[in-house]
Amino acid sequence: MVVTDGAAGSLAADASGAWRVALPASAGAFGSYPVGSGDSYLGGLLAALDDGAGLPSAVALAAGAATANALVPGAAVFDAGRARALAALVEVAPAVR
Repeated sequence: MVVTDGAAGSLAADASGAWRVALPASAGAFGSYPVGSGDSYLGGLLAALDDGAGLPSAVALAAGAATANALVPGAAVFDAGRARALAALVEVAPAVR
């Protein structure tokens, strides 16, 4: 299960645990073009899961893709390298159930 909350991040859970997912404000990477960011999040999530990533790594890439999308005008025209760089900054922390 994954629930997104825009710039506030997301929550993710599976049989192995639950996580809060957010890009810290210190990353300074919040864009002005959110259209398509939800679709980009889903695409990043599915691509990572398809590659065999666990849910924590997959939601980090998803958040990176969504943020990269919001940085440029147009839906889903972001740079994949930028998405991966942002994913490395995403904080994925255990959530209390």
